Amino acid sequence: MALSDLAVYSEYTYTAFTETLAQQVDLFNAASGGTMILRSAANTGDYSDKAFWAKIQGLVRRRNAYGSGTVAEKNLEHLIDTMVKVAAGTPPVRIDPGMLHWIQQNEEVAGAVYGQQLAKDTLADMLNTALLVYVAALNGEADVYEDVSANDTDFQTLLKASSKFGDASANIAGWAMHSKSMFDIFGTALTNTNQLFMFGSVNVKQDGFGRPFIVTDSPSLINIAPTPDTHFIAGMVQGAVSVEMNGDFIQNVETKNGDENIVRTIQSEWSYNVGVKGYTWDKATGGKSPNDAALGTANNWDRTASSVKDTAGVLLQVK
Repeated sequence: MALSDLAVYSEYTYTAFTETLAQQVDLFNAASGGTMILRSAANTGDYSDKAFWAKIQGLVRRRNAYGSGTVAEKNLEHLIDTMVKVAAGTPPVRIDPGMLHWIQQNEEVAGAVYGQQLAKDTLADMLNTALLVYVAALNGEADVYEDVSANDTDFQTLLKASSKFGDASANIAGWAMHSKSMFDIFGTALTNTNQLFMFGSVNVKQDGFGRPFIVTDSPSLINIAPTPDTHFIAGMVQGAVSVEMNGDFIQNVETKNGDENIVRTIQSEWSYNVGVKGYTWDKATGGKSPNDAALGTANNWDRTASSVKDTAGVLLQVK
């Protein structure tokens, strides 16, 4: 088998991966109401820092037109939201050339199949990571989190959660939930089963207020600590979680002799940055190139937004 065959295999893998992922990312962003944004970027280094102006609290005061005396000053401050770079990759996947010849298939087919499957799993991984960091950041924040797992999950549960935003409740643009939560809610309050998007294990539906239901049996939405398990529902604003692909996808195809048959494997790796609105990655405690355990640790996400209305949304723990 010529070296050019390896180039063809690699080319078709990369093309299938990038085109499939790009198409599905666009569909997902639109269907989810922009609550979880998946986009391309080119972040360098271990972190991506975004500076923004902090809201000045108590900016307007009551003034005594006939009085005098010193007035305490307020500071205009810069805050930093830090996204952290997550390294991802595949194990070596063995696709021997003899196998392809045996079944009369070529490198284009094998490369396309590998790339399409990798695109589907990559989207699921980014979604799972986005939900993981969202739950970690909001878990335990009293003004955005509530445990209502003692009661049945219904539409009133979502109304109660959105009320945490007060007059800004309209900013909550969508709900991310496990399928169990969706069935509980549909069984007691909703009849709308309009399906907006499907790709792999991710489904997006909609409630009566136009808020999409991002339905996925993600492990990030399951709390296994109690018995039986409880689940999380995330009420997200637009741009609650951002995942940025860094465009650094690389792969290596290796062919070697010495076995009964010629052995060929392919291995891929890439990275993306993830961040939560109103929260910053703690570089000191979280560190670089974090694993899932670090990403899912609440102490590694520090809140920067002073008002609940400027945060990523609300979080419920339900049955």
